[in-house]
Amino acid sequence: MMKWSKIVVALLLVNISVWAQEQPKDQAILDAASVQDTLNEPYKNMIYYPEQLKHFFTSLKELSEGKRKKVNIVHIGDSHIQADFFSGRVRSLIQEQFGNGGLGFTFPYQLARTNSNNFVRYSSNSDWENRRNIYPVNGAKVGLSGIALSSTAKDAVIKVDLRESKFAFTKVKLFTPNNELTYRVGITDRDVNLTNTTVAKTSSHKIKSGESLSGIAKKYNTTVAHLKQLNKLKSTNIQAGKTLVIPTKEVERPQIATSIFQPVHYSKQKTCFAFDFPNATAQFYLYSEAQNTSNDINGIVLENDQAGIVYHTIGVNGARYSDYNKYPLFFDQLEGLEADLVIISMGTNEAFDKMDGESFKTEINRFLKEVKRKNPQASILVTSPPPSYFSKGNPNTVASTLANEIIINGVDQKYAIWDMYYNLGGTLGLPYLIEEQMLAKDLVHYTIKGYEYTGTLFYEGLMKVYQNYYSTETEQTNESI
Repeated sequence: MMKWSKIVVALLLVNISVWAQEQPKDQAILDAASVQDTLNEPYKNMIYYPEQLKHFFTSLKELSEGKRKKVNIVHIGDSHIQADFFSGRVRSLIQEQFGNGGLGFTFPYQLARTNSNNFVRYSSNSDWENRRNIYPVNGAKVGLSGIALSSTAKDAVIKVDLRESKFAFTKVKLFTPNNELTYRVGITDRDVNLTNTTVAKTSSHKIKSGESLSGIAKKYNTTVAHLKQLNKLKSTNIQAGKTLVIPTKEVERPQIATSIFQPVHYSKQKTCFAFDFPNATAQFYLYSEAQNTSNDINGIVLENDQAGIVYHTIGVNGARYSDYNKYPLFFDQLEGLEADLVIISMGTNEAFDKMDGESFKTEINRFLKEVKRKNPQASILVTSPPPSYFSKGNPNTVASTLANEIIINGVDQKYAIWDMYYNLGGTLGLPYLIEEQMLAKDLVHYTIKGYEYTGTLFYEGLMKVYQNYYSTETEQTNESI
């Protein structure tokens, strides 16, 4: 833990009880706006408005008592989440406590040429086009991942290879636009290597009378040796009327016979297709049996048959609330994750845009309205953006304004809050974050150490409130017996 006595930390204190009593909006605003300037004030890693987490806490309690098999957490955000260091730390800790129900949401980030965690490796025999939700709407089918991914190859195959055995799965959920089964899921005992598997295209040449092998090689800008190798010639003697295979500079990916795959049984659900494996596995293939003109993928979910937490992470580099708001398909497919808790971590990019508080609140509320419409049972927890710099020596002070807006807005919008900005020390904590090598060189993102520290801090704050809830519920149950 950080030695916060070394630095001056501006603490934003909101006077709420563990299970909050209703308070007037004006009073909540006054409380949220108060700043404690005293040195060495005791540090409080608290969750604001924890009563909004009742559904999630009830689900956790039922899971711990064996009355429930899965609890789904969905963590949505920007680049701080796409890398999955912060959320990955939370996943690790909460699954250690309540059980590993599966990796959750994953996406072919490698095929979209962007970063992700290292739990799953994707490879394909096709090239893929991508478009992030941060760009203007142009017809790309951006859904649950926040990134459109499409291929026009009619024989596209994707290999999905799990790197972490602890996330072996028995169920795969596949999300596609319009919930159409453009892909089948299959397994095979054969070694199918799709990484960098390209072959040179060839053409043909019919030998004319009087032509020599050297002359033909010169004509096609190749060598006699290469022509002999391609055509399996033992000498340079050639015969008129015969046809030679000629190399070209073009390459093509080899076609994969779909007959090698054993299809996995599936069922259609409201927002996705669910594929059930007879045994836990770590590898499968997505392939198209029909000759589709376009193949699109919005995301994949990996689950096992064990009781526990399924922790889904959805992050897009550069994303804002407004970017997700542009795509109704995102919210439609979000319903398919059956969230018990939705965690939302954005605001950094809005702060760099120097967005005013009112506009920020408008976009948050649009986002929340859609989340609640599709997931009315889910608890919602919003985190404020972490402290950062606009540039060296120029702290991002807008993040503080947006953090306050998030807290004030939580009264009307009924969501819980973990104030990441102040929990990491705010502007005054930045020098210490640098000293402890928690802030990355760009002074915006965090190092793995910094993200894992943040994840641990968040988990501890969440579990502290949960333990209070669990104790209260247990006492009330015992008293009623």
